Amino acid sequence: SNATELDLSENYITNISVKSFSNLRNLTKLDLSWANKNHAVNIVANVFKNLTKLNHLSLTGNCLNETPSNLPHSVEILELNNNKIILLDNSSFAGLTNVKKLWLSKKLLLLESVLENYDCLVFQTIVQDTLSPLYGLRNLSALNLGTNFIIKSDSKIFSKFQQLKMIYLAENRLYPSPVKSIANPSDGFHQRLDLSISPYIKPHTDFAYDVSHSLIKQECFDSGRVLILSSNNLFFISPKQFEGYGNIACLNLSGNGFSAALNGTEFSSLPNLTYLDLSFNKIDLAYDNMLFTNLTNLTILDISQNRITKIPDNVYERLPHNLTKLRISGNSLTDFKWNRLKCFHQLQILDLSFNSLSHVKGINSNITQSLTFLDLSHNHIFHLDDGFIKGPKSLTTLSLSNNKLTTINQSTLLSISNNQIKTLFLQQNPFQCTCYSFEFILWIENSNVKIPRLTTKVKCATPENQKGRALIYFDINQCVNDSQAFQIYILITSFIFAFMFVTTVAHLFYWDASYVVHFMKARLKGYRSLNSPESVYDVFVTYDTRDPHVSEWVMKNLRVKLEEEGETHLPLCLEERDWPLGVPLVDNLTQSIQYSRKTLFVLTEGYVKTGVFKLAMYLAHQRLLDENVDVIVLLMLEPVLQHSHFLRLRRRLCEKSVVEWPRTAAAEAWFWQNLRSITLLIRQPDLCLSVTSLA
Repeated sequence: SNATELDLSENYITNISVKSFSNLRNLTKLDLSWANKNHAVNIVANVFKNLTKLNHLSLTGNCLNETPSNLPHSVEILELNNNKIILLDNSSFAGLTNVKKLWLSKKLLLLESVLENYDCLVFQTIVQDTLSPLYGLRNLSALNLGTNFIIKSDSKIFSKFQQLKMIYLAENRLYPSPVKSIANPSDGFHQRLDLSISPYIKPHTDFAYDVSHSLIKQECFDSGRVLILSSNNLFFISPKQFEGYGNIACLNLSGNGFSAALNGTEFSSLPNLTYLDLSFNKIDLAYDNMLFTNLTNLTILDISQNRITKIPDNVYERLPHNLTKLRISGNSLTDFKWNRLKCFHQLQILDLSFNSLSHVKGINSNITQSLTFLDLSHNHIFHLDDGFIKGPKSLTTLSLSNNKLTTINQSTLLSISNNQIKTLFLQQNPFQCTCYSFEFILWIENSNVKIPRLTTKVKCATPENQKGRALIYFDINQCVNDSQAFQIYILITSFIFAFMFVTTVAHLFYWDASYVVHFMKARLKGYRSLNSPESVYDVFVTYDTRDPHVSEWVMKNLRVKLEEEGETHLPLCLEERDWPLGVPLVDNLTQSIQYSRKTLFVLTEGYVKTGVFKLAMYLAHQRLLDENVDVIVLLMLEPVLQHSHFLRLRRRLCEKSVVEWPRTAAAEAWFWQNLRSITLLIRQPDLCLSVTSLA
């Protein structure tokens, strides 16, 4: 009994008697909307009479054929939407002087109750007597007549409601004024109903008394007296269309599809208009006669969804300069003249979302000092000019969401930081999660700017292994700044060039360089002679023991010719035969060269590339330094070292120490004879090379 609010909506109530609420005298709000969706609810007379404190009564969607009688005089909000009420009678509203908001939308005010048979529906005309039962509602401030298939309305009727602030006539079939006379429904004229709904605005599923339920925008309601004519058949407009509605401050003409040529006098009867909604139409801004010319008090203008592809320069000048909010979203703009904003000294909100902008040029303090919110979302912006926001300290919110930005350069970030921007929308952009975004990610981490949905909607699009990951989670430790990267680049490049130079020089001048290096080291560190003891072998033969063909040639040909044939036998030192096992390679080489009078190098392509050859050649040169005796003999089994300066020098100073294997079999006998004659000189004093001759 002490309850103040009761909700019985969406039930299957069929009958409401006098006793239903007899004990609920403290009720202030009663919701009986859609109490029975399938059948009409039977509400007996005087059922609400004793609810003297009731101020909000909802009877929406109950298939009522008439307004319940003897409603409490305390009611301020009365909802009668979606019923089958045929006529409004005086008795139903008698004494309801406190009613401020009356909802009569959705198929009301029909002269014939044939809602199930749309073929026989009659278009409604509002004349003097239609709303006469409501004239006594002296406090009525909101009247909803939406979706009643009204094709003609006498606007002078609404002047009788002195306190009326909102007139809602949206989603009807109002035609432009003046129009040809239309047969009065009382004369029996019937016309098939056009059931098509305007393609621009979706019909409301239900209307609530509160502004927050999207009936109208709050800023429209706050501006003054409101006239809603959206989603009608006003394919052109004239001053007569608005006569009689009173001092209208907010006018909504969205979703009418008008595109006729304008003459600039369309709103001359609305001198105090401050809010104008022309969205979802086909306005052509190319005409010289601008319909906004005389709207000097207009502060809010909405021309969204009008298929505008370009705004001519003169249009910027003719728009009302007192605008505080300008909405041009949902068009096809590819360019916007930012410098024209200097004409609007009070503009605070600019909505350019859902267009085709791809590039945004600089916005500096000379353009605007009043803009607080700039919406550039849902465009094709892929690049922002360096410091594209310079100077306007008023800008606090910037939306760049749903564009094609892959990163934001450093100069742009600095311009954002230097302004008063507190909120930056960046979600749904194909950001690049690489080191190219290093500065951008670092700025996000250190900035005080709020970025909504940073961890859920600001994601990476490339590379593939980062796709779908939050941009803020990209590991910037793998990146370095430009100066460090440049230094590392210089260091690595210098190392590569130095390495290539050294290897090239070593390849071309290895013997010369190694000889000079070791000679200089001996001079600097001091020199100690290693005189050879009495020679055990005449010749130490060094060759490529890994090559079986070379080994076979040495053992079966060279050894036989020098050791077994001829008058004089020359004992040879051979690695495969004479080297003791378990002795290091360096020791074996040193002893073999030291205990042999000569060192015979059997040169092949593979052997000259081995470290053994280089080491043996170095040790043989060491005897030249130690004993001033040249012990090197080169046997060219294959044509190698053709470009070696060492080989050229040896052939010039001691030609007989270089022999070549003949290319024809007929010359082999001469080769062996020549080699034997050279080896016979081994036991004679060496007169070929000496340190003195080299100097």
